[in-house]
Amino acid sequence: MAPPPLTVRQTSLLLFVGAIFSFHGLWPLRHLLLYPSGVSWHEEGHLHAWHMKLRTKRGWSLVVAHEADGSRTIFDPESDPLLTHDQHGKVAVRPHAFMLYVTLVARLHMMAGRNLTAVYPYSCYSLNNRPAAPLYAPGVDLLDFVGKYELAVPLGSSGVGTWLTPIPSLTQQAACEVHSEYEATKQLNDNGAVAGDSYRLAQQAGIVRKGGAYFAPSGEYAYTQRWHRLDAQLAAYLASRPAP
Repeated sequence: MAPPPLTVRQTSLLLFVGAIFSFHGLWPLRHLLLYPSGVSWHEEGHLHAWHMKLRTKRGWSLVVAHEADGSRTIFDPESDPLLTHDQHGKVAVRPHAFMLYVTLVARLHMMAGRNLTAVYPYSCYSLNNRPAAPLYAPGVDLLDFVGKYELAVPLGSSGVGTWLTPIPSLTQQAACEVHSEYEATKQLNDNGAVAGDSYRLAQQAGIVRKGGAYFAPSGEYAYTQRWHRLDAQLAAYLASRPAP
């Protein structure tokens, strides 16, 4: 005797459950098709990717802000007082968080009335047993990519080949030293850049610290202001900046 046909409700439930299982099975594998190879290095498509727990990436990163008067200021996300302890570890290593930090640096310059022209990255990382190399492309002005790295592929575009470097080859020579952040800072200082004080910059932008919390000029909590996101005001500021 044949089983009774499924009701509309039962069919809908089966389709829904099947879609959920398909999504959870395919979503962690999307980086194999949608992103350049080397997701453990550049981390595009890394969210929920199963193999991301099987890697070790260590190193450092700095950004150098250039202004129209020729001054250059070094900002270190791992010691920035405006970031929390958890953010210190994430901003330096994760490109998306790093770009949000660059957006914050740009906004603080705008709010402080300073004429920012460019922000350049300096970095060095080692992935597992691969030779050390810059993660962020040297000599690239990161302000050109602010607000353009929010959507996942295929809705957005990959940063690899523009401001992110491809995964280093196992056979290439090390391009930098993962323990040389101090030396890199010293070399930048010797070339005329100064160590940045993001808290002083925040004060110039009208941000006030009270009881361990930061407040916007409006008196609201700073963390509610979404300063790490591109808005019309910041877009206009960046579009009108002079050439570096």
